[in-house]
Amino acid sequence: MNTRFTFSKQERLCGGTQVDRLFAQGNRQIAVFPVRLVWLRTDESGIRVLISAPKRKFHHAVDRNHVKRQIREFYRLNSATLKAVASSKGVGLDLAFLFLDNRIWESSALDSKLSQALDRLVKELENIS
Repeated sequence: MNTRFTFSKQERLCGGTQVDRLFAQGNRQIAVFPVRLVWLRTDESGIRVLISAPKRKFHHAVDRNHVKRQIREFYRLNSATLKAVASSKGVGLDLAFLFLDNRIWESSALDSKLSQALDRLVKELENIS
């Protein structure tokens, strides 16, 4: 199987109405400190992702960009199982990664926490009928 590790424009969640709908109707129960996942099942195919590092916790843009780059790289490399489960169930997802801590984590430690959160999301998707 030829797996492409990409994160294209079609996979990014942008637009105020979609983001508002995600936070108004989304499921917020997946939290593995320092990350919380907010997700919403959609009728559209594919997975769209939003990544957020708050200005309140990181006052310098370079720090916010660093955290978002770490999360984006993790998702790019580890999204294959999530995409496979979502396509097998025939569901689309809007997904937000919210960074909660006020310090920058080492990539290896952050990756382990993100993989725990992603595994919990995959398990919840597998339980959808």
